[in-house]
Amino acid sequence: MSGSTARRLFRGTGPFELTEPVLERALDELAAAIAPSGEVSIVIAVANGGTIPGAGLAGRLTVPLTHIHAKHNRTDAIHTQATGNVAVAFPDGFPDALSGRVLLVDDICGSGATFDAVTAALAARLTTGARIETVALCRNAGADREPDWAAYTVDDWVVFPWETPPAGIKLVALPAPLNGRPL
Repeated sequence: MSGSTARRLFRGTGPFELTEPVLERALDELAAAIAPSGEVSIVIAVANGGTIPGAGLAGRLTVPLTHIHAKHNRTDAIHTQATGNVAVAFPDGFPDALSGRVLLVDDICGSGATFDAVTAALAARLTTGARIETVALCRNAGADREPDWAAYTVDDWVVFPWETPPAGIKLVALPAPLNGRPL
């Protein structure tokens, strides 16, 4: 599926490192911000980057978790622009129908293409009144779309705790988010 062709911003302020303790704080803050807006029926994590944050939010909100596959980056090399062409695949056992408030979680909203493609793929499975809200740990400032929920807005590459840091490159630590507000 073809999606956004927004260009991610890489201003040379990073690459940023989101450490495990900061990840946990960001998930706490996101869950605290999301919960008052109503009951969540399910969390859908975008594999692979959204797997850990999706599980963390599902656990904090005490709701079921599933995942969906989406891929569009040609490489994991830093400062790589997204293609805008996203392949979405439903794993075995994915729910046929989604109701209520559905959280779609990814690690980063780089261009917006993944959220756009997955939201479109999920549309046929939404029951009447169901709605998808997008959640990202980070939003790149060059993205075409704003996730409904994000802990950070960044202007460079982000290395997450489950990723291998690039060799020979100094990373800039992201601070903990404050009161559910994007930094």
